[in-house]
Amino acid sequence: MVLVSRVAFVISLCFLAFVWGVAATTKKIFPYRYVQHVLIGIDAWQKMERMRLPSHAIRPEPDATGPSTARSLAPTSSDDLILMTAGFSERQDICPSFGCMAMIIDRTGQVRHSWETDPSALFTKENFATFTGQPNLQNIYVQGSTLDSRGNLIVTFQGRNVFPYQVGIAKFDWDGNLLWARTDNSHHWPTVGDDGRIYVPVSHITRDETHVAATSVPLDCKGGAVYEEGVQVLAPDGNELHRFWMSDAVIASDTQGLAYSVRNDCDPYHVNGIALLTPAAAAKLPGTRAGDLVVSLRSSSSLVVMDVETGKIEHVTAGPMVAQHSPRVMPDGSFAVFDNLGSHDTPGGSRVLRIDPETGNSDRLFPTIENAVGWDLGSGAQGEINLSDDGQRMLVASTLEGVVYEVEVATGGVLWDYTSISDLRPYFEMAGQSPGTDRFFRMQTQGAAYVKASDFARFAGQG
Repeated sequence: MVLVSRVAFVISLCFLAFVWGVAATTKKIFPYRYVQHVLIGIDAWQKMERMRLPSHAIRPEPDATGPSTARSLAPTSSDDLILMTAGFSERQDICPSFGCMAMIIDRTGQVRHSWETDPSALFTKENFATFTGQPNLQNIYVQGSTLDSRGNLIVTFQGRNVFPYQVGIAKFDWDGNLLWARTDNSHHWPTVGDDGRIYVPVSHITRDETHVAATSVPLDCKGGAVYEEGVQVLAPDGNELHRFWMSDAVIASDTQGLAYSVRNDCDPYHVNGIALLTPAAAAKLPGTRAGDLVVSLRSSSSLVVMDVETGKIEHVTAGPMVAQHSPRVMPDGSFAVFDNLGSHDTPGGSRVLRIDPETGNSDRLFPTIENAVGWDLGSGAQGEINLSDDGQRMLVASTLEGVVYEVEVATGGVLWDYTSISDLRPYFEMAGQSPGTDRFFRMQTQGAAYVKASDFARFAGQG
């Protein structure tokens, strides 16, 4: 009888623990927050343990016999070269000391020009005084790059195992000399205008926000540290001209819905790309003008058009895309985006989408339904697109697949592709690691953009 009572008591305790556990999970009562912190810590520790490769490495390529491969799949009359964003420890066969931050290649994959720099010349320990985690130089990586009209390279940097992950931005001349660097929490991809002005996402951490866009809705952010996201405009010399914070713009423009029901209240906006409005696009949108900013907000799966001088939100586009990146303006004034998660009828789940900002109507540019089986696209995060000057071709960087496609816009046909592969033996030697039999690794493709052959010749002549 005593044994039965003890068993019943234990069962009762287990049942009560189960009920309390369900209540803690659903109602978020004690000890929910402590359990969450433990789980987050374990997850972070596991991720750090797995981070034995450069941040852009995807997987070994045991069948590779050399670095990156390029294939021409259809004839083209273009003589454009291609700017490839790379990173530290990448293509050390070309950039032996630190790896290539970026490269200009031709369609055979031959590297025609490259940029290399010592990361310790960019960021010092003092620069990371306000960062936590492991803000060392091995954890800093190249996120995006672009060229200005003089052949200078603008590069953004982020960090792994670092909080916040947004690090900064730097500018290099054609020969790789550092012109300036800012540890200002710039991130994602920079955009440069014809006048040399630089437009880049920027962030800072705030602990003061308690409600969604100043509404009566409490902010659901467990740690209390909220990413305040915005847009930064820099002069060619690196001096700040404007900063527009999204929380201010949303409240001032009465667009609070952009901050409500997002996936993560700790990151309610997540600015991840900026384009400049063209005259054709401005003609579609009353109240806007050429040069205004088309800004991608990942958290709300939307694009907003902001006044370039005041930051006021003039127009919102949402609906067909999910967690998109890389907004671009087409010659006819429509918008194109790398739609990371919005494709419901292709295996990879990603697509390049064209949207008419005036009507909200959209159509798929790549992969089309006809070629989706042969040319699937799957990059759940990141990804960049860039258009040729005439808008007839585009480069699609599927970041997490490590592939760049050149696509004919009118048909969705693939003209050329590039697979990013690097020999990582120098990295393993530097890190004191043994790669075993692995030598070549597939690397993420952070972005690709066209470079006119005439511009390349002009830049190289500056040399």
